[in-house]
Formats: sequence, structure tokens, C-alpha cells
Amino acid sequence: MKRKSLIIFLLFLLSYPCFSQAVDYVKEMENSDLQIRQKPDSERLLSEFLGRVGMEEDTVYAILYRPSYCYRCEFAIPTFYEDLKRNNPNNKMLLITAYRDSVAARGYNEKNNFKADYHLYDTTEEYSKIFSFTTGNMLGLYQLKLCPKSGVLITGGQCTLFGKDFIRQLVARSERLEPRLFPVDSLNQAEAKTQEPVFNLKPYPWKTKDTRVELNEGSFVSSVYYNPKIENNHFFFTDMLNNGVMLFGKTDKGFKYRTLIQANEAEKRRFIAIPDSFFDRFTREGSVFYIALTANMIDDKHIGISYSLPQIEEEEGKKFHFAFYNAPVMLVRDIDNLQAEEMIVPDFNLEASKYFYTHFTFDVFNNKLWYECQKLTWPHGFEKEDIAGNTEMDPFDNGFYNTFNPIMASFDISSGKRTELYGKLEDCQRISNTGYYFLNTVFTHHGKDMLYGNGYTGKLYLADSLNIGRNEKEYKVFDVDLSAFPAPDTTKFYMEEYGGLYHPHFTRCITLVRMNAKEIYCLLKYGVPRHTDPQNERYAFVTINRKSGKTTERTLPALPEGTRCLGYGIRNEHDCFNPFVFIQEGSDYKVRDFISK
Repeated sequence: MKRKSLIIFLLFLLSYPCFSQAVDYVKEMENSDLQIRQKPDSERLLSEFLGRVGMEEDTVYAILYRPSYCYRCEFAIPTFYEDLKRNNPNNKMLLITAYRDSVAARGYNEKNNFKADYHLYDTTEEYSKIFSFTTGNMLGLYQLKLCPKSGVLITGGQCTLFGKDFIRQLVARSERLEPRLFPVDSLNQAEAKTQEPVFNLKPYPWKTKDTRVELNEGSFVSSVYYNPKIENNHFFFTDMLNNGVMLFGKTDKGFKYRTLIQANEAEKRRFIAIPDSFFDRFTREGSVFYIALTANMIDDKHIGISYSLPQIEEEEGKKFHFAFYNAPVMLVRDIDNLQAEEMIVPDFNLEASKYFYTHFTFDVFNNKLWYECQKLTWPHGFEKEDIAGNTEMDPFDNGFYNTFNPIMASFDISSGKRTELYGKLEDCQRISNTGYYFLNTVFTHHGKDMLYGNGYTGKLYLADSLNIGRNEKEYKVFDVDLSAFPAPDTTKFYMEEYGGLYHPHFTRCITLVRMNAKEIYCLLKYGVPRHTDPQNERYAFVTINRKSGKTTERTLPALPEGTRCLGYGIRNEHDCFNPFVFIQEGSDYKVRDFISK
């Protein structure tokens, strides 16, 4: 999954303790923003799915999750297990882990001490044939009450408050949730069709060169978060299950593994404002998380890693009530000796800001830290009553598009304060009334010049970094066919599925940009929007002449059968650029460079 959902981020700002006898916690779980239901007529599939485990119980309590897709959600796994056992030692818990590699998934569960009475490893996404989600795909983590023999989901959802009352209510619940296919599921079938013409693209006759990627004994690669990077003989990427940046150095034989970059002990405690005894307790319970996002070279000698560190503090006026937050930072390491340097701490001012800064990608120059920016509005968990009537925040109000809608923000490196907001939404977003739904801000710099844009719109803007928004030069990588758009369906305004109506029209997206003094280089993805699956997507490499604006697109070839794709990137060797793909063939890992003829 490319984006770590803002919805999940907001749901897991937890407090201890917080329970009320009058609240129906199970009903709240069932009706939350992130709902799950059993698909109609799937009882046999569910019974066979659970039958692999060999359970004898008539009822089992389960957690369904994808490892590392929402680290803070995983706090629920040990908590759910312990609470079930406190209620009744005979309560049985099943942990359903959805991940392509069962060995790596089992190791992840063992490393994190995720206890369960039964384990089921789903390597082929069988769960998606059985369960339907309001979000289309599984986001986060779901608690379930199941009847294995009859193949029935009694209840399920994402619970945000745990304790004896929730477990008591869950155990008592016997009435089955009505099976349902959420509207987004039917849209997903339409999305699959949008990929069909992609595979008919004629590839460019690239020359290829493979470079071996050598791991140490005991190290492994799971999956890559965002794009892998090659910068001046350094190969690195964020590994999902390792939850850190794997760094490789160039040797005569290829790229050799050097280290896994993670937050050190001092960095981990930077935002901890509670007694050590409580911090140690929360750590033991598995409720403290350190989340590695993406990495970039920020100059010739330093690598920066966007990170989410735990910020834990006691709620004002409430002794022994603690609030958990994500503190966004950028860790800095000397690329040669790996020494930690002073971290950069942007002040997102989340409580007062109407913007959300997605620090999954970033750039650093001009003593500023640059991030994607978007307004806190639909589709990020906001209901109609939250935004309707507020023109500045309502993307279904045509007046919204006459207000300032930035897509990028900068922060001063020294003070952390936001310095400026930049960019705008384009006509394709206005005409479709989709607001920030289709947003993938890309940016890079060369010298004093800044290049930025929204990858879904096909437009890029080049400007003097000190005068962004004035005298910009526009480049067009591709056109979005506005004439093919369906008329906005007002009956679906403010619903999650509304954006899906336009998925077939946003199947191209610029995912990465680089430039030098003469040219701009783009990695262009063809595939389902707002979804990352490099194995089944196609990519092209686009070159733009900065002076003339002439664009040349060269399609990258499909990978051979049996080759696993870990991600595409753009190699940078002293301002010379070419595309590459990171692959696995059997037990071997390779970087395959594409070299134009």
C-alpha cells in the first residue's frame, strides 16, 4: 500500500484508560469508517479457509491484518489476546496474517511476540473473496468473531477502545451481521479492466544490465515501500517488514548489504514525556512504534529518512491518562560512517492546522524541508456534516475550486515552522469534483530550480525555488481526457465510493521525477490509481527537454514469468539518469538497469 491512511492515523490516537458502561463498543466497531462484512454466499469459502487450521471450537475470535501496513494498529494484537484470556482462558484467538511470504510473515509475528492460539497465513489474498470492505481493500487491522464450522462472520470491524467491557460485549454478541457487498467491491472489478490495454503497450528496445544485490546471512528483503533509490553508487530502500532503510554499497561484484538504518535509542525517546516505568510498560505491551518511511540523499554525504516517532504525554489534568501521537521527523545519517546527526523536526501543528502534510516523500534544499500537502477534508474520514456548507473545505461545492488548494508545503530546517504553501488543484479535479482524492505530489530540484506537480494530472511546473507560483514553466507529460468524464453523481457525494467512479480516467500517474540542467526525467505508472502493485503494473520512462518541452516516452518491458518485481526507480549517477527495476529471481536479488539505445 502506497499511503498509510490518515483515517487509521486519527483512529489510533489512543488514551488510557477510557471506558463507559453505557457505550455499545461492538456496535461502534461495526459502524466505524473502516467496516468489514462477509460477502453474500461465501460461507463455504470461509469454512474451508478456516478449516486449514484444524480448529475444533464452534466460535473463535480473530484478527485479520497485513504485517507492517499499519504499525500502530498492530498494538491491538497483544491487547486483544490478553483481554480475551482475562475474560475467559478458554477463549481462542486466531491470527490471520495476509502476506505473500509465509516464512517472512511467521518471522515477523515471532519477532513482535504476537501470541495467538492459532495462526493462519494467507499468501494469496483468499480473504478478499470472503470479506468486503468499505474502503475496497483491507486497510489496517480487523477484529472478528467467527464460527469456523458454519463459515459465518458474526461481527467484525476496527475497534479503537479495548478493555473488559468491549470483550464482554463481543463474547455476548450472537446476532450475525448481515452479509453485504460494499459498492467499492464492484468498482474494483471495473478497475481491473482498466489494466487490460496497458499490457498491449509496445516496449522500447532497451539494453539491459543486471547488477547483483548481495545480502548478509540472516538478512532478508520483504517488500519495498515507495521507490527504491540508487544515488551515486548507494542503493537503498525502505523495507516493510524490517521497518527500516536497507543500505547497500557498490563493490566490484555488485551492491553489498551494509546496514539497516533505524532510529537509535536517543531518537526513540526524543518525544517521550512520561515516567520510564510507564514507557517500559507500553513498550512491553507492544503499543510503542517507530515507523520508517522513505529515504533520500539530502546532499553528497548525508542520507535523510522520513520517520514517525512515538510522542507520548500525560493528558492535562488527568493523572495516569496518556495520549499517543505520531511525531514526524527526518533522521540524518552520514552515508560513509553511518553516524547519526541532528534530526530535523517539522512543526505540523496538527491540532490547529487545516492541512495534512504527508511526510512519506520529501526533498531538502534551500534550508527547507518540502512535503506533499492537502486540506483536511474528504476523502480523509470526513462526513458530509463535517464539511457541507463550508466552501473552503467542501470539494463537492464548486466554489471550493476557487479557493486556495495547495499541494506542497515547505518547513524551515532550523525552526521547524512552516514557511509557505504552494501549488493548486487542476481542472481534472474540479470537473470531477474529486478534490484531493487523486493526489500524488512529486518534486525535485537542481541548483536553484524546483520542479513539482501532481502525478495524476500529467502536468509539471518548473520555477525558481524562491519564486514558486510566479513565472513558472509548464510541462505536459500526458493529457487527462476531460471529455470522457462521467457527470458527477450527486447521490454519491461525500461517500468513499464516489472517487472510484473516476478511477478508469486516472490510470496514469507520475510516481518519481528527477532533472539536470538539460532534461527532466519521469517514472510513469500505468495501473489502478491510489494503489501500488509493481508486479502487475506497467511503467514508462519519460524524458522532457527543458528548453523545448519535447517529451519522449519509452515503455519499460514486462518482466519474465516467475520474476518478482520489488519496485521501479530512477538511477542517478552524478546527474546522469536511467530507469531500473529491483527484482527477485529465485533466491537471487538484482537491479536491472534499462539503457537507451
